[in-house]
Amino acid sequence: MTSACAGLVGDGVIRGVLGAVDCETRTFAEAGYSALTSASSGFQLALTALLTIYVALVGYRMLFASNGARLSDAPGIALKIGAILALVTSWATFQTLVFDMAARAPGEIAAIVAAPLQQDNGSLAADPIGGLQAAYDQLSQSAAAFGKMAGPDAKAYSSPQAAAAQALSTASGVLFMTTAGVISAATLAIGVLTAVGPVFIALFLIPATRGLFVGWVRALAAAALTPLLGWLVIVLMLAVLEPWLLALARQRQFAEFDPQTAMSTAALVFVFGAGQVALLVGACTIAFGFRIRLPTPAPATAPTAVRDPAAAPGFASRAQRLAFDLQRDQVSAAARIRPLEVAAATAQAGRNTTLRQATLHLGDDYRRPAAAPRRLSVRP
Repeated sequence: MTSACAGLVGDGVIRGVLGAVDCETRTFAEAGYSALTSASSGFQLALTALLTIYVALVGYRMLFASNGARLSDAPGIALKIGAILALVTSWATFQTLVFDMAARAPGEIAAIVAAPLQQDNGSLAADPIGGLQAAYDQLSQSAAAFGKMAGPDAKAYSSPQAAAAQALSTASGVLFMTTAGVISAATLAIGVLTAVGPVFIALFLIPATRGLFVGWVRALAAAALTPLLGWLVIVLMLAVLEPWLLALARQRQFAEFDPQTAMSTAALVFVFGAGQVALLVGACTIAFGFRIRLPTPAPATAPTAVRDPAAAPGFASRAQRLAFDLQRDQVSAAARIRPLEVAAATAQAGRNTTLRQATLHLGDDYRRPAAAPRRLSVRP
């Protein structure tokens, strides 16, 4: 334990565990990140080689228009490379965008949501860590008092006092594991995941390894959602348990032990412990809803049924698509001109027919009528 974290010794079980884990995790995350991204580490050499290969592949794709690569994709690619370099070379940037987002933001959001239950400064919910320590101490002391009352030779559940002592003792263990234990485990996960974070961020460059980056983000999101939901359950549990813990404290003070109060308090702890486990599963389910749409690789050969290169941009080069566009424009222009030509030809044919008919009619008007044959009349 470092000297900065050594002062937490003796503050109680829950205070000591939560404080020590949080302090050591932050120190470990920063030290691990610095060691991984130092100039003498092999990670920097691997990152340089990876960036070189990636830039070469991007240049090849743009030069030959492979897989639909376009020049307009260059700003997005440059932004992606710049963001990755900023995250894997600067601890200040990484701490703000990744570590603080996962370690500090959940606690701040939980404090905002639980503010209505923390308005009373004298309540256990006003100080969740101190309230957890007080609740744990009350359960442990009450379990010891009921066990002393039941006698050293009493077996579990042989008497109401022995059953109450056993229930309170189990409740204190459940309280620790489902509160301080869950929060500490999530904090440890955040520290380890952020320490190795540069490796997974660099893997985002290659589409084949982008799934590893997605898995890392999901794990980090699950570890961050666990304290968020866990502190909310803790604040609500402290608000519900406070009257029962006060009743147990008064019973110890006046030596008037009621096993029913002890059993009810232990039952409440068990209920909230089950709720904490359910919310832990819910946090993992929510985190696994994170998706990144990966590009679908094009087949090696184009299907014979495709005749239009524009319909399958992954199979046609830029020159082929340009030639097809020019040909398509010519066909479209010809299709637009053809009706005009047909209409003009039809109109011209109509005019010619009308003129021919008019000429024939004019000739008939000036034509002399044919002479009627003469009849010979024979007189008798």
